[in-house]
Amino acid sequence: MANLSPEQELEQFGYHQQLHRGLSFWQLTAFGLNYMTPIAPAIVFGFILQASGGSVILPFLLGGIGMSFTAITYALLVRKFPIAGSLYSYVSHAWHPRIGFIAGWILLLDYILIPTIMSMSSVLYLQDFLPHVPYSVLLFLFIAITGLLNLFDVKVMARLGLWLLLIGELVIFAGFAVWAYAVKVKGMGVGHLLSTEPFHFHSLPALATATSLAVLAYLGFDAITTMAEEAKNPKRDIPKAILVALLIGTATMLITGYLGMLVIPNWQQFVNDPSWLSTTLFYVSKLTGGEGFGIFYALGYVFSMAVFNIVATAAGARLLFGMGRDRVLPKAIFSAINERWGTPHWNIALILLLEFGIGMLSTVDAIAELVNYGALLGFILLNLSLIWLVYVKGTAITTHHPIRKFFLCFVSPFIGVLVMFWVFLSMQHITLIIGSIWLIIGICYTVFGHKTL
Repeated sequence: MANLSPEQELEQFGYHQQLHRGLSFWQLTAFGLNYMTPIAPAIVFGFILQASGGSVILPFLLGGIGMSFTAITYALLVRKFPIAGSLYSYVSHAWHPRIGFIAGWILLLDYILIPTIMSMSSVLYLQDFLPHVPYSVLLFLFIAITGLLNLFDVKVMARLGLWLLLIGELVIFAGFAVWAYAVKVKGMGVGHLLSTEPFHFHSLPALATATSLAVLAYLGFDAITTMAEEAKNPKRDIPKAILVALLIGTATMLITGYLGMLVIPNWQQFVNDPSWLSTTLFYVSKLTGGEGFGIFYALGYVFSMAVFNIVATAAGARLLFGMGRDRVLPKAIFSAINERWGTPHWNIALILLLEFGIGMLSTVDAIAELVNYGALLGFILLNLSLIWLVYVKGTAITTHHPIRKFFLCFVSPFIGVLVMFWVFLSMQHITLIIGSIWLIIGICYTVFGHKTL
């Protein structure tokens, strides 16, 4: 298959080219980073701080390390299976279609709930400027305007992706500069840039719980794999884009976690205020740069979330497309492609409707943990699938050098399983209960509800 075109490789799996192919390495990288969003820590910063008892940088660091092993697994599997559907497709082909469906089913929690969180969080920021506009109206407009852009050709979004990413990076690095200046020159917060304050935490269980929240900010790198059938050279470019996006995203989050905590060593005074928890970095930006910079940061945040909602809806729609094409979900709806734009329009509409409904009925912190239930359990299945593919099925997936093969195809995914499982068990009991109910529904569907699985 080495000399086949991407379209011919796709046919080897029994599919034909339906989506428009044309994304480059940098466009894929921008897609992943826009999904992770440079300013993503603004969503969960306060909740991570509260859960850990004082540290944000350590949960982000542990989350980044844990994700790196899973990223290696993604990079290996996309070379073997360069098809849309992401985790669902990889687990189905590497292990078994039933287990693949379960992986895709639980990952749906991510691709539906993550854009919901971003939309809700953006509206909370917007309400500081538009207090008289009802929450429901702002939420509907935000979801509709950003989400419906996905109906257009993916190439349109790709052309804008790099520029939109640069704008987001400008906002976050402006924040870094203002926070650092306020601490070093104005003497705010701890009063100096070198401090152990950002590394304080209450206990190891608290740190694990905080890490389970920090995982939310890392989920963009896997979204790159949903674009496998729209990439020019998926086997070459997607693995590189995954690793580059993860490295850049991790660095940004670590700096945010460190500098942000230098400004607010007195965080205990505010941590019980739900509004403060939801907009902690807006508070930090306003405190360090004044009202004007606070507005700049908040508007930059809302803009970044709008970009995120575009790419998140695109990724979720492709996951549903892969499942519909394999007939594990109703094919007539989920595999339908708009003839003019080449996009899965019914999937996009469904995701937007679910976003609005859930956004009206829940809170950001409640959804954030539930998202991570799907991500962590899905990543566990993904890593186990690589081990199964190589050491049970005996499939050659990388170099035949025994030491390199053992590290990449067994040690790395096994560590990924252990890290994800440790964080998974640290989630709140109510999250585990609700997530498990969703999992049981999916299992029942595979056993009783679908004969093709």
